[in-house]
Amino acid sequence: MGARSLRSLLALALAGVAVGGCSSEDDDGAMGQTGDRTVTQSPAAGGQADRGESAAARRPVRLLLLGRFDEPTYLAAPRGERRRRFVVEREGRIRVVRGGRVLDVPFLDMSDLVTTGGESGLLSMAFAPDYETSRRFYVYYTDSRGFPTIDSFLRSESSPDRALPESRRNVISVPHQRFNHKGGQIQFGPDGRLYAAFGDGGGGGDPDRNAQDLSQILGKMIRIEPRPQGGYSIPADNPFRGRAGARPEVYAYGLRNPYRFSFDRAGGALTIGDVGQDAVEEIDFVPNLAGARRAPRGGYNFGWSIFEGRSPYNSGSARGHLPPVIDHSQDEGFCSIIGGYVIRDRSLGRGWFGRYVYGDFCQPTIRLARLRRGRAATRSTRLRVSNLASFGEDGRGRVYAVSVSGPVYRIGRR
Repeated sequence: MGARSLRSLLALALAGVAVGGCSSEDDDGAMGQTGDRTVTQSPAAGGQADRGESAAARRPVRLLLLGRFDEPTYLAAPRGERRRRFVVEREGRIRVVRGGRVLDVPFLDMSDLVTTGGESGLLSMAFAPDYETSRRFYVYYTDSRGFPTIDSFLRSESSPDRALPESRRNVISVPHQRFNHKGGQIQFGPDGRLYAAFGDGGGGGDPDRNAQDLSQILGKMIRIEPRPQGGYSIPADNPFRGRAGARPEVYAYGLRNPYRFSFDRAGGALTIGDVGQDAVEEIDFVPNLAGARRAPRGGYNFGWSIFEGRSPYNSGSARGHLPPVIDHSQDEGFCSIIGGYVIRDRSLGRGWFGRYVYGDFCQPTIRLARLRRGRAATRSTRLRVSNLASFGEDGRGRVYAVSVSGPVYRIGRR
């Protein structure tokens, strides 16, 4: 996020700002009304249900309260996992939600390693594709120096609800001298490689001009193969491997603060929410032409800081600039775009399935888009989440909205 919006985020979170109400839910779908108002999505906004659909499928899409947490920043689960969801808390803890209940003992507590000043904290996690057998997962956080860091850990052999703190291995730490633009996302792509996105190094307007400099990791998305004992290797087909003056880890560049990105779990397309500077919040999109078990080929230049959105910003050239498919003006109340996921939860119905869901920290309305090259059409829903920090996906592909004020919601019908 940008420095201005992150300061607002922390102030609001610490003040305990309330978020729009919802229904509560457990794994069996049983709901109990909370004291808050139920937030619903009407068929007109969410897509008219087929006449032949069941009564459950005709229920409005709404926010179902999973639980309340201490400054949550992300939610994830191993692919195929049906009972557990893992909620990342900014100070350095990962909580397990099992059977609709938040477990008392954290899955992992690494708060002694995490710094939370500025735009720092424990910001995301990702499970290895072979997690069921390897028990390995990864975290993205800012260390005591303020450096964006990726470490790996192992889950306990005896308990799926506990990690082993002593199993920590460092994968990469990236020097970063300012308090803002820390990035924050890691994700395994459809090719099984680990992708990570880093901000441009902070300050205003990319003062170090990192984003267009291929010799730097800041302002980039990288693609690596982590090693079990720490560190990583470079995939042979990385787009800049072997190019003089370029870091071989780099997969895409020209990014300001790609705080959240995702791959479509059905087709592998890449979507990035890149937080803007003074005027524009943007969503970048790359369709996947390589096949479902591969990822887009890489090498993309998203333009920052020569461009902010589609508008010129700094002097110079951005070779092969790929403009955003969605841009929102900060004059309309947007301040820190929160990238989401392409919805593959069929229970949400035609108006939601296959659409990209995203939002903004300052503009609480959840939005849907039908992604395509060029410009993508986008529309509002009636769902609202104040202080939105992230979206997440569980093992079944259901989508969640995470508010740094505490609540985490599943977007669902029951």
